[in-house]
Amino acid sequence: MVVARAVRPPGTGGVGPPETSGEYVAAMRIEHQVVDQVEQQLQLLFSRCPELSGFSVRGEADELFVSDVGIAPRLSAEQYGEIYQDIALTLSELLEERPEAGDLLRGRTFARTLH
Repeated sequence: MVVARAVRPPGTGGVGPPETSGEYVAAMRIEHQVVDQVEQQLQLLFSRCPELSGFSVRGEADELFVSDVGIAPRLSAEQYGEIYQDIALTLSELLEERPEAGDLLRGRTFARTLH
């Protein structure tokens, strides 16, 4: 299932690297905000889906795909589908609000943290 549309590949379009220290600090602040928002949304996802152990996000061209969904204990196909849809919806909403989050998600595996 495709979770994003038109996510720009890294390095295409946009503004070049920051030229001043002020621009650099502002860029770092924005990146930190994006990381915080991704972490928050993923923590909420794992809270809503206690059976979810983890999942991967893969990318081809300008689209992202959810794969390798780990669920324990074993659930019915319908329950699995509901969790899969929740993952896809969470990532789609995140990418709609913060398209730059695609670079943070692509090629990563996210797993539940046990304490």
